[in-house]
Amino acid sequence: MRIGVDAIALDAAGAGVSRYVREILVAMMAGSPDDEFVLYSWQPIHVPVASGNWRTRVGRAARYSAPGRWLRDTLPRMVAEDNVDVFWGQNTVVPLRLLRPCRRVLTVHDVSGFVVPYTMELAGRTSWHFDFRAAIRAADATIAVSAATARLLWRLLGVPCERIAVIYEGCSNRLTATKTADADRDVIARLGVPGEFLLTVGTLEPRKDHATLLEVIRSESCFPPVVIAGAVGWNSRRILKLVREAERDGRALYLGRVNDDELAALYRSARVMVYPSLYEGFGLPVLEAMACGCPVLCSWSSSMPEVGGRAACYFRPRNPRDLAEKLKSLLGDDRRLGDMRSQGVARAAMFSFGRAAEETLHVLHGSTQPRRPGGRPLWAAVGESPG
Repeated sequence: MRIGVDAIALDAAGAGVSRYVREILVAMMAGSPDDEFVLYSWQPIHVPVASGNWRTRVGRAARYSAPGRWLRDTLPRMVAEDNVDVFWGQNTVVPLRLLRPCRRVLTVHDVSGFVVPYTMELAGRTSWHFDFRAAIRAADATIAVSAATARLLWRLLGVPCERIAVIYEGCSNRLTATKTADADRDVIARLGVPGEFLLTVGTLEPRKDHATLLEVIRSESCFPPVVIAGAVGWNSRRILKLVREAERDGRALYLGRVNDDELAALYRSARVMVYPSLYEGFGLPVLEAMACGCPVLCSWSSSMPEVGGRAACYFRPRNPRDLAEKLKSLLGDDRRLGDMRSQGVARAAMFSFGRAAEETLHVLHGSTQPRRPGGRPLWAAVGESPG
C-alpha cells in the first residue's frame, strides 16, 4: 500500500506534533516494510531515517500566505500523481478535494481552537473554524490521541463514535529513567542549572499558563527556582517579561528549546516537573517526565489525568493557592516523591510508539477501529488506562 503522510511537522524540531510524527513514522516504516510512504510538505523537512521505504514530495518554493491554498491546489495534485491509496494527515492537513480516489485518515492532536480559543491569535482561530472543520468532514476515519480528545470531537463537532479511533502517543526511547550520573551532571553544569530545581517544559504561550507557576515561585521563597525549557511561541511578550523578572530575582532560569539529551538530563535531575497547562490534547511532557523518573505535578485538565493516572499529582488549573499547597506538600515528603518516581516509570511503560504505530497502520489499512487484544474497539475503552 502507498501511504501519503503529512510531514509538515518534521520542519519543527522538538515541538509536540513533530515528536509524534517523527517517532511514529520510524516505528511504522520499520514495522511495515511492504508499505511505501510518501512524505508531503510545502517546505523542506528533516526525515528521521536515512533510507528505507519512503520518499519525499516538497511543494514548489513559492511562499503561500496561508496553508489553505496548498491544501486546495497543490496537495491534491501531488497525491493524485503518486497514486496514493491512503493519506494520513495531522490536525488540519488532508487533501480537501480529490483528483483520484484516496482514503483519508486524520490524527487530531487537540481541539484547542474550540476549547481555549482565547489563547490563540485571530488567524489561528479562523483556521480552526474553517480548515479544521473541513478536514474533519473530509476524513474517512479520525484518530484521537486521547479519550478526552475523542469525547470533544464527538460532543463539539458531532463526529460519530464509529469513525474515531483512540490511539495513545508514546515516549521516545531516548527519554528513560536510566541515570548516567556523570553525563547528567555535565549537562546540568553546562546549562547553568542550579543544584536543586523545579522544571516546566512547554512553548511560551498563553495556553501553557507559565504565569501561574511563576506567580507561585516568586511568592514562595521556600520553593526551589524553576527551570523553563521550551521555544518562544505566540503572544509571549507578557510571559517573557515575567520570566525575565523571575530570573533577575534568582527564581527562574529560561533555557529556550533544548535537545533530547539535555531534556532527559533535566527530567532526571529535577525535584518535580510542574505542568500548569490549561488544555492538552495529550500532554507529552507529563509522559516524558514520568518515563525519566521525575515526579509530576500538573493541572487537573483535559487529557492530563488520563495520561498521568495515579502516578501524578494534580492541582486546579489557574489556581495559584492550590498549586502552592500541592507543591509544598510534595516537596516536604521525600517518601512520596520516591513512590511517584517508581509509579511514574511504570505508568509511562504502558504507552508505546511501537504499539501506536501498529494501531495506526491498522486504521490506515482500512479498519474502522484498531482492536485491543480482547477484540474490543479502542472507543469502548474511552476513559480507561491505555494498558
